Amino acid sequence: MKQITLEAVLAAKERLASLQAELRNNYELPVVSFTTNIPGPAKDSPGIQKLLQTAVESFRAISRDNNFSIVEERFIYPSTGPAAVVAVAGEPDKLKQACILIEESSFHARLFDIDVFDAAGRQLSRTSLGRSERTCFLCSQPAVLCRRLGKHSSEEIARNVAARQQEFTAASTILWPGPVWNIGSWAVEAMLMEAACTPAPGLVDRDNAGAHQDMDFFTFLMSSSALAGSMFRCAAAGYSHEGLPQDLLAVLRYIGKDGEQQMLAATGGVNTQKGLLFLLGILAAAAAYTQRSSTATADHILDTAAAMTSGIVARELTPLLSAQAPVKLTAGEKLYVKYGITGIRGEVEAGIPSIRVYGLPALKAALGQDLSLNDALVHTLMSLMTVVQDTTILNRHGMEILLDVQNHAKSVMENGGMLSDTGKAQIIALDHTFIKHNISPGGVADLLAATYFLYLVENNNKIN
Repeated sequence: MKQITLEAVLAAKERLASLQAELRNNYELPVVSFTTNIPGPAKDSPGIQKLLQTAVESFRAISRDNNFSIVEERFIYPSTGPAAVVAVAGEPDKLKQACILIEESSFHARLFDIDVFDAAGRQLSRTSLGRSERTCFLCSQPAVLCRRLGKHSSEEIARNVAARQQEFTAASTILWPGPVWNIGSWAVEAMLMEAACTPAPGLVDRDNAGAHQDMDFFTFLMSSSALAGSMFRCAAAGYSHEGLPQDLLAVLRYIGKDGEQQMLAATGGVNTQKGLLFLLGILAAAAAYTQRSSTATADHILDTAAAMTSGIVARELTPLLSAQAPVKLTAGEKLYVKYGITGIRGEVEAGIPSIRVYGLPALKAALGQDLSLNDALVHTLMSLMTVVQDTTILNRHGMEILLDVQNHAKSVMENGGMLSDTGKAQIIALDHTFIKHNISPGGVADLLAATYFLYLVENNNKIN
């Protein structure tokens, strides 16, 4: 470890003071000076430099919130420890208050040392604002007093500083704001719960693989795990988006392409949740985008999703009816040409009415009548199945079978769904029938996951 000499310390202090004076004189504005408070011989390292940069990043964020205008930033990295000086337009007292908030914001923030100087070069103190002096690393006494009295050994202080640096390293792994983490987590939970609810007629569940030979419950667990990162990325994209909602869709498509490759890699090439990736990715982004400016209710999120996808049918499906349409069509595009069914694109562009009118009301009613989460999800699945034009069924079997499925689901719901023994028996029988005839309502399953996601967002926001 390189020995820090007294000459180096004095030279670094002089250099910092000179930089403060230069920015103050250049702009005739207050300056904020950032250093790190690291007792002991190790004053500089990549971790300590990152610590300083984090303090400045916190100041940038609090400046945006308080309408402070940062004019210039300068960073220096001497062996005695990194430093930064910021020229900023703002009332000195308010700047100092903001810096105190940063210094008291976390366990590791005690390692930040932030000084505020007014345009004349006078340093503002905590006591001038009616605040107490900074306390010791180890106790509630003023730090100056503890140093003077030698109350704590160098070993005690070193252990405390190391713990604060370790906490900072742990905190550095948090890549996104809290709302992004919450929304991403709820999206992953929704994917898992949709796969887990049982019995789910024709679908993969905990009892069987439904009308599928190439996937099972564990395939869905692997797929959902692989798509977790995409859900967080979609939420992050929505949270950071500054433009119009419709400008966000193109960004999400790139995230979706990455997610699809990760899903296929995890499942050995089996397409388990491509449609859900599209639907839930849009809703995760819409929830995060909405939550920045208002409470993210289900209606607000669905409205935002509709705005994000505005015009998608006209852009992507309507041209297929022309003579210049591509020869090779996807399954969904073929259904549009044959039946005029717009699939998930049209559903999202319309604000997903199947969820607004059927899915969410059914889920809330079922949970309100004390059904278990599993049974409430199955009940909601059947409610959605009564109305959804499921493109998976249409692609495999055609319109006649789809109408038959809807009529079976209506009979189940008329008999109480999961709220009655008759309804439960019908659902179990329907599972056997769907498996026998290779009927998989995969589109309905995606909408169930989306319904539960919206329920989670809305209800957790109420709690918070």
